[in-house]
Amino acid sequence: METKEASRKPEPAHWPSFLRGGDASEILAHLSEGDPLRLQELSARRLREVWYLLEPERVYLRSLAVCAKAASKEDPPQDLSAWKLAKVDLAIEQLVRKDHEAERAHPELVDEEEKVFPLLTDSLMLDPELVRFASTSFNALDALPRRAFFELLIEGREVADVVEAGPWDEDGLYEAIQTALATVALDVPPEPPDDPGQGKKR
Repeated sequence: METKEASRKPEPAHWPSFLRGGDASEILAHLSEGDPLRLQELSARRLREVWYLLEPERVYLRSLAVCAKAASKEDPPQDLSAWKLAKVDLAIEQLVRKDHEAERAHPELVDEEEKVFPLLTDSLMLDPELVRFASTSFNALDALPRRAFFELLIEGREVADVVEAGPWDEDGLYEAIQTALATVALDVPPEPPDDPGQGKKR
């Protein structure tokens, strides 16, 4: 008779067909055909959830490669959804680190791939040569300024809603968004202090 312990043992996990292959390159070819893991959608959504400023297509392509390599070396997971989310997070982490290291080592050398970022170049009118510098500066910020930028500019939420849902008051939100906007040269410079002599009779 089957014991309770045996009945609770999970079924062995298996890779779906599109994650099986002789090596990572073969698996990558499967994943690139029709996006069976829906990594493109997940990559774009995850960037909004963790508030990192990266071009979504770059994250998608890196996620494909990360998943293909992992599937060629790892045992299949019990939870494929959690597995692919972890791989997208790893892809984001790799790109943030790659851009940071490239900007630190050779700020004057920017790959063509790194210049393609329509959100910054088309929407915010940033010079393509400055895309990596701006995104690297933004991604080095603490979470709150990044969150303020995404919720106000990317998601287009109302200020009152963002204040109510967040850990800040209006002044804190203003400070956070100004910090974020400074990385893309869109912050509002502080007003000069009032001239103490202004308005006095001579």
